[in-house]
Amino acid sequence: MVLDKIEHASLYYGLGPRFQQALEWLASVDPSTLPVGQRVDIDGDNLFATYFETDTLPPEECKLECHKNYADIQFLVDGLEAVGYSLPDAPLKQLSEYEPDIQFFTTDWDAVTIRPGTFYIVWPQDLHAPRMACGSVQPVKRLVVKVKL
Repeated sequence: MVLDKIEHASLYYGLGPRFQQALEWLASVDPSTLPVGQRVDIDGDNLFATYFETDTLPPEECKLECHKNYADIQFLVDGLEAVGYSLPDAPLKQLSEYEPDIQFFTTDWDAVTIRPGTFYIVWPQDLHAPRMACGSVQPVKRLVVKVKL
């Protein structure tokens, strides 16, 4: 998992051309021009995004998720949230079967606070629980970019 401010995005261009394109797009897009909850193609199925205006969830309602075919770049536009993450060797309990690029698990996890202007990148091995409330449930605006691996 990578966690950083968007102004440092160029440090991660070496991850590959799709990551560079995604991070450049995140740094330049005006989220207020995007449709809420709808897929926005950046490069077809290779690179696309969704803009969300939603509420955070109480930690007990969050589930760890993972993806096989895509890395996620999650970027907080407004509000405050946490992301839960499991340690690589944590014993997992599977909560769902693998469906189109998502599967859910539970285990003990830690959390990191995400502030506006912060992005994080997760790969298939990074079990993460996005949208976790920091204290009380509150509205957030966030972008999720899917990068085909």
